Amino acid sequence: LNAALAAAPAHRELAWTADGPAVTVHRAGTPAGRLAAELAEAAVDLLADPRVADVRECEGADCVLLFLPAHPRRRWCVAAVCGNRARVARYYARHKGDG
Repeated sequence: LNAALAAAPAHRELAWTADGPAVTVHRAGTPAGRLAAELAEAAVDLLADPRVADVRECEGADCVLLFLPAHPRRRWCVAAVCGNRARVARYYARHKGDG
């Protein structure tokens, strides 16, 4: 991770917008190096976060994603996708014999 971060160093720039001050990050390096650095930075932020122990596996049937829940009862990585599939499957299972 550190090598990827060092390969595409970044600097922050302050700009004044109509909504007030805004910070933008500018990276040097090749597009692949910048992408690797962005991913490494996200991984470092996650690993350094005290909530890293709360990372969960999605309960979706075929989903392999991990997520950091914003709410303790959250069960799916994306409720509109995996959650909806689970709800539709439960509905289908309940009504399968009807009809």
